Amino acid sequence: MNTPLPSSPSSPSPASISRVAVWASRTLDVMLLGLCVVLVALSYYSFTLYCENFGCLGVGLLWMVWAVLATVGWVGALVLRAWQRRRGLCGRASGLASRALLVMGVGHLLYWLGKMALK
Repeated sequence: MNTPLPSSPSSPSPASISRVAVWASRTLDVMLLGLCVVLVALSYYSFTLYCENFGCLGVGLLWMVWAVLATVGWVGALVLRAWQRRRGLCGRASGLASRALLVMGVGHLLYWLGKMALK
């Protein structure tokens, strides 16, 4: 009666996870978290930048660069997390990065909408 249960095809055994996949997963996790740190620093800089003469153009460009980087990072985090789940790897860092990017993006959008409504 001690027959082993068949394993599901979606969860590979720890022995079948290659070292290259683990290394790639960890490297991409670190890159995503680094992108979050860069975006926080860019946010702080763009919020403290004064709008004088060409400064207004600079603020607009910084916001656009921020939006593109955040969108690409968020989509990349979602794709990475799906890949990690399919391979049976830990996806905590990519999940944290995707939530952080989503919260920052919504916060920036609400700030921008509030600023436009007050004009």
